[in-house]
Amino acid sequence: MRIAVVLLVTAISPALLAQDPGAMAAQQAAQQASQAAQQANQEAMRQAQQANEDAARASQQASQNAQQLAHICPPAAKPKFSVKAGTFTKTVTVKIRENTRGAVVYYTTDGWTPTINSTRYAGPVTITSTTILQAIAVAPDIPRSRIASSVYRVDLPSGKIAPAPAAMVAIAPSPAKPGVLPKGTSIPLVFAAAFSSRKADVGDKISLTLADDLKVGGAVIASKGSMAVVNITEAHKSGVAGIPGFVAFEAETLTVDGTVVKLMGTAAKEGREVQINPATVGLAFVVPGGVFLVHGNEAEIKAGSVFTATVAEDTRLGAPAK
Repeated sequence: MRIAVVLLVTAISPALLAQDPGAMAAQQAAQQASQAAQQANQEAMRQAQQANEDAARASQQASQNAQQLAHICPPAAKPKFSVKAGTFTKTVTVKIRENTRGAVVYYTTDGWTPTINSTRYAGPVTITSTTILQAIAVAPDIPRSRIASSVYRVDLPSGKIAPAPAAMVAIAPSPAKPGVLPKGTSIPLVFAAAFSSRKADVGDKISLTLADDLKVGGAVIASKGSMAVVNITEAHKSGVAGIPGFVAFEAETLTVDGTVVKLMGTAAKEGREVQINPATVGLAFVVPGGVFLVHGNEAEIKAGSVFTATVAEDTRLGAPAK
């Protein structure tokens, strides 16, 4: 009997509701509110999706514009040196000239590729020993120049020592406190293994080792071979039209008997650019649009290459690694 009563109530409920205008109005209002909420949620999702698509298109367009700029706009003119490469029996003073209006020249003398973090040219460079002088020109809104490079071999007469120019005299760090590695201490490092831009990715950690015993106040505080790490900050494989590979890195840490010493310093290496000569059989060919498919050379860092970093902050040795 109880089941029959329930079925009866269920059967007559719609009829009762149909006779109650207030209940019907409430039900309709609830349905309308539910539909409105659902429509609002769908519209919000549609707008969010549209915003994501617009952002993706804008990013893609910006990337395409940058690539077109690199292909369409000629790079800044390669700097020129006032003295040709060669062998000299006295110090050499070299002026670096550039022909692109608004360009800034950066140079290196340590064999690494110049970047905007390198020394900015502000006057003649005095060379007192065999040196590889490299320079680039950087101007707004156009690709940087190709690298200008010259080797100056300086063989001074026996017994004669060339004075170092004031700008090149090393500044020693502040006197060391007992047990403290001073900020600014030079840290000569060597690459433990060869490295190539072909396999490089931003964020890669590369192992280096201390090139020689590190001394402070005559005492050895870190042995040759202590482990150090640099981080790859920019990486480009070689490209068509003879564009060379490129890698840039920054010093991170040196570990001294369990103490992690923070380092600073940057360097870069670019491969050799391949000059296109369509007349040379087998070197290059042209596809529709005039694109030469020959690649430049990868940036290669040989095992044993020396990179000098500096200590980023006063560090008490013997402190536990963080």
